[in-house]
Amino acid sequence: MKYSSRFFLYAPLGVFLALLAIAGVHWWILASRLGDWLDAHNGREVMPGVTMQFAARQITGFPFSLDTEFSDFAINVATPSGPTRWRSGKFAMHALTYGRDETIFEAAGHQRLEWTDQGRTRHILAFAVGALHASAIVHHEGLDRFDLDLVGLGSKAFTAQRLQLHARQNAKTTQIFVTADGLTGCARSSLRYEASLTIDEAFERLQIGGESWSDAVAAWRAAGGTARSGTNSALSSMAADEVLNPSAVADAACR
Repeated sequence: MKYSSRFFLYAPLGVFLALLAIAGVHWWILASRLGDWLDAHNGREVMPGVTMQFAARQITGFPFSLDTEFSDFAINVATPSGPTRWRSGKFAMHALTYGRDETIFEAAGHQRLEWTDQGRTRHILAFAVGALHASAIVHHEGLDRFDLDLVGLGSKAFTAQRLQLHARQNAKTTQIFVTADGLTGCARSSLRYEASLTIDEAFERLQIGGESWSDAVAAWRAAGGTARSGTNSALSSMAADEVLNPSAVADAACR
């Protein structure tokens, strides 16, 4: 075999192996950074007012994705009325090592949500889900879009075939969409809610993780922020300052 023939035979293979090695080294660097960050923030604040906890974690996905699986995962969020805590026995997040900065989250099985309403009453909701998926897209200005899709929720309080939450940036406003289908144990069998939050700049520090949820909502109210609900929304009669209160939204939906 001539030298030129061998070159054209082995050169593509050599280039492929070199690119694979570069991708592998890149993955190990990112996985190491992610692992160190997770371990350093386990049981501590990941942003003002938000604490993350987990019993164990494992990072896989070599060489093009970062797939992190957690066991006994919990998120605690400080609110004006008290702490809100969500716990999941199985939780995972997925991100590519290239392309846009998007993270996919998923949870399954038994979940537990604890919160305190505005009357300082503590609530506990234990539930199971068929599937829970969420995604977050981040730009250099911060969080640009968040989507949550929950299928097959079952609890003693109520059940739902599907629940969805979508929030996205749109010019100088934040658009929020909430839908619920197949509700039982509530006054409505389905729900559609759409709102546009003005004074979007009040949430800028929250989007980059530099401010707590409570402080961001307080800043929004102080700046004269309003929530314009869709005219056909079942929750259109809610006061503007209740739109950002998950407990108030849930009460209005099921009463």
